[in-house]
Amino acid sequence: MISFPDSFLPWTVATLIPAFVGLLVIVSAGNFLKVKYLVAFAIGIFLWFFVDTIGGAASLDVIAAFSASVAQIATVGFFVSGLIVFFLVDRNRNIFSPELAIGKYGLAIPLLVAASVGIHGLGEGAAFGGFAAVIPSTSLLDAIAGPTGGGLNSIVAYVLHKALEPMIIGACYCAYSFQHATNTTSRVRDLAFLSIIFSIPSLIGAASGYYLIFDNSYFYALGTGTAIYAAVRLFGPMFDNAKAASSKESITMAVLITLGLLTIYFAALFHSG
Repeated sequence: MISFPDSFLPWTVATLIPAFVGLLVIVSAGNFLKVKYLVAFAIGIFLWFFVDTIGGAASLDVIAAFSASVAQIATVGFFVSGLIVFFLVDRNRNIFSPELAIGKYGLAIPLLVAASVGIHGLGEGAAFGGFAAVIPSTSLLDAIAGPTGGGLNSIVAYVLHKALEPMIIGACYCAYSFQHATNTTSRVRDLAFLSIIFSIPSLIGAASGYYLIFDNSYFYALGTGTAIYAAVRLFGPMFDNAKAASSKESITMAVLITLGLLTIYFAALFHSG
């Protein structure tokens, strides 16, 4: 087994630093690109993220058909709870009128998006912590690779995912809260705070999973549900009802969505190798 400090500290670094870098990259791109272009790229990332997360939840135990087992009911229950809770919490911030929410609520919307996207990390962290506690090795590479193996490639895949997933948060920051920061220092502080909020579930999962045994699919089901809030917040700024989109812009948006999806697909290839 790997001691708790020797497993937890590297996990923290591998989660927190890439998250901050990913946020910094997409928010910096906001100085040169339209917000809707950033959002389109982030939507591509989200599409793969959603499929990956619901896969971790065993597709909400759909294979059980109409069994109505405790496991199936619990899985679907976590999904539904995660979906509804974030809409309840944010019900007074014009969720379905995004143009009315721009610049009005400080950092609240990106913070909620960071939490909603980060919650699936409970499952990732618990899986890592649980394996680190029982693995007959002191190799951190083996612990991160998990039972399926993968070595260094698994670390690369994880780091890339932790850099790309927060771009969903960064796109929402640019759309709803870009004016919250008055200078570079305050913007970096915002991004650091968002990185921490995104990373906390992964750290809680790793810490608890090291000492307790969980069915990680429930955490993934919860994270799949909460992520739908992020999707709704993300889709709104992509549309501009004030003027018609040109055919060129439509193609540009489609290309950026595709690029976002292929970028995180590329990251996933490392884990599969």
